Amino acid sequence: MRRCSLAAIALYLMPTLSSAQPPQNHGGAVFVLSDADMAPTVYETGELGPPDPHHRDTLSIITSPAEQSRSVAMMEVSNSTYGPPGALDISPDGQFAFVAETFRQRPERATRLDELQQGDTIRSLRLDGGHSAVVDSVRIGIQPQAIHLNPAGDLIVAITVDADRELTFVPVREGRFGPVSSFGLGLEPSTGFIPLKATWVQWHPSGRYIAINLVDRGQVAFFEVLRGNDGVVSAIRPWGNRVQTNKFPFVGRFSPDGRYYITSDVQWGIDTAGFYGVREGILTTVRLADVGAMGDAARHIVPHIALGGWGAETIAFSPDGRFLVTSNLRGTGKQDGSRDWTEHASLSLYELDAETGRLSPHGEWPLAGVLPQGLAFDRTGQSLFVGINRYRNDEAPLGGAVEIWRITTEGRPALAPTSDRIRLPAGVHTIVAR
Repeated sequence: MRRCSLAAIALYLMPTLSSAQPPQNHGGAVFVLSDADMAPTVYETGELGPPDPHHRDTLSIITSPAEQSRSVAMMEVSNSTYGPPGALDISPDGQFAFVAETFRQRPERATRLDELQQGDTIRSLRLDGGHSAVVDSVRIGIQPQAIHLNPAGDLIVAITVDADRELTFVPVREGRFGPVSSFGLGLEPSTGFIPLKATWVQWHPSGRYIAINLVDRGQVAFFEVLRGNDGVVSAIRPWGNRVQTNKFPFVGRFSPDGRYYITSDVQWGIDTAGFYGVREGILTTVRLADVGAMGDAARHIVPHIALGGWGAETIAFSPDGRFLVTSNLRGTGKQDGSRDWTEHASLSLYELDAETGRLSPHGEWPLAGVLPQGLAFDRTGQSLFVGINRYRNDEAPLGGAVEIWRITTEGRPALAPTSDRIRLPAGVHTIVAR
């Protein structure tokens, strides 16, 4: 959420450090959102952090991130860490960034979360050096929770909290948005245990289907997306059966081959201590029906569940689909003195059996950062980029970071930290690699 001083910044955008450039080298690029206003304890106290006189909400572009010759560019764009780490996506060619605004800019005297206005907008940003600018914006519905660009790069799907039109599709071409199509999911009233209905949406690698995580009823629903000749979405229809997961399936990912969908079920709810009071999660594996299957043949099943991390808000597959990593908040966002406070967060590594869908755990590694959100592998699958909201007792001007970890596969697979970290504004929460 940006601060109100942005009135002096034209078009909600400001390059800093260096001009933003699309990735045009073999090293690729990593794109990172930082929210300048939310303190790590906001979920417990409702209190925003003190205004940062130096930094605002930021999109950072790290070119050749795993190399010493990397460059970092920053530009200002309103975003929020409140919600799952899904507010950002990037066009396949790296020329455009799409950012969802969950909450609007912070009023000048606002000190609490409930003083913020809900957002309803996606912005398109052109990443072309000194001419970087907001290309377009579109209103899609109240408080978008997550957005995702289809594999072809011409259609964004978003999930919002707007009753009776939770699901929105926006065609996009050269950064310009087309006509919006919104659909209600026909969901029953919330159970009351969880105040949200849906938090997450993802495209299947085929580009034909989407998955929607229905957190208040512990389910995943799959839909086929139908488009007209003009590219506008004309209808959605259920693809197979809804699948029962475990409690509060906050986020999910398709395996790169499209055979599985994994959810991270964080077990939250008003029937737990402090809403977030369960120290373990569940990973649910869904084996999907074949692409093109219809009727009774479109049957999704759950072949396996695995014990997950504590507060595993972010999960990521390696490019070959062999490994799944979760970043686990643990108790790093708790107030000092809380019985659930922990000094460290963690990362967990699993290996997916492509034939059975079984996730085999390989271990959990401590992470010094607070509230880690955002995970992305590089193209090789050997480097893992880990988003760090901030560090404890850190006096560095740039309070957040992306840490670079490695996967070692000699003997038992393991995660290994490196000494390499890229300092960014505090509030890091969403990462996309290209």
